[in-house]
Amino acid sequence: MKFYFNENYLIKYKNDKLRIIFKEIKEIYDCLNKRNYKLCIKDNLDIDMNTIYKDRNLALVVAPFLKHIEQDNINTNISYNFIDLNSISPKIEDDKYYIIELLSLCYRDSNELIVSLKNEDEFNHGEYSISKESNELKIINIIGRDKLEEYCRYNPAPKNAKEVFEKAQNEFNHIKFTKKAFETVESRNDIIKQYGFNKLFNVFKALEELVYPFFKGDTRCSHSYVIKLFKETTSLDYSDESDLTMNKYGYQRNVTINGKEVQMRYHIKIKNDVRIYFKYIKEDDCIYIGHSGKHLDTAK
Repeated sequence: MKFYFNENYLIKYKNDKLRIIFKEIKEIYDCLNKRNYKLCIKDNLDIDMNTIYKDRNLALVVAPFLKHIEQDNINTNISYNFIDLNSISPKIEDDKYYIIELLSLCYRDSNELIVSLKNEDEFNHGEYSISKESNELKIINIIGRDKLEEYCRYNPAPKNAKEVFEKAQNEFNHIKFTKKAFETVESRNDIIKQYGFNKLFNVFKALEELVYPFFKGDTRCSHSYVIKLFKETTSLDYSDESDLTMNKYGYQRNVTINGKEVQMRYHIKIKNDVRIYFKYIKEDDCIYIGHSGKHLDTAK
């Protein structure tokens, strides 16, 4: 995905807040770069780069990512016309040159994503549309790094359970999926689709934010309280298998991690016939996801 950068706030405050603003741009760049998304800045950015490089501290912030951004510049040399203000909704005032120029470039390139700085106060709607003749372009305006993080987590929406696993593994540092997880979830894709792929993604988010800290020992909460929080957050239960079940059917919960056979007891119940097993491995400081398919045998 490509995100066109809204420079309006940068230009407006370039004489007062340049260092702070470029630190925020660097955070936005990092947010996108770790996902292999692109931050695109106009090649005619109205900033004197010599001013930046004269400030050593500012140059240290800018230099590492500026060369990468330059590869994905928005080319203003290719001909384009400024769009008619009457075609923009919500309305833009006619003195907002940089905003009008950016929207015109979006229309030229059929680009639907803009990222703005968190304190942007003149281009602050979440969505704009440009209607010209029989064509309409809807543009999403994401304001600030926090909203950008949230947008990137859920977009593009996963199309199957495997993509949910891949996205969760990329997003959450302490959640890893075993080969068995990917193999077993395929047969339950239709059931999980009914449950909701984004809802499943939020299950792994809860594992990362609620369950992982408990197993790592970073919280004083009791396990029962963590289970309660997990239930409140996801509307799902996770529980431990009984010793009786593990003695009789534990082998069904085996998974290979780093060349070793590991048994998983904790499992999340999704729908009637989907169970996702997991285990915290201290040596790797992460939660591994194992069997993610049918309801396994129990001793009951």
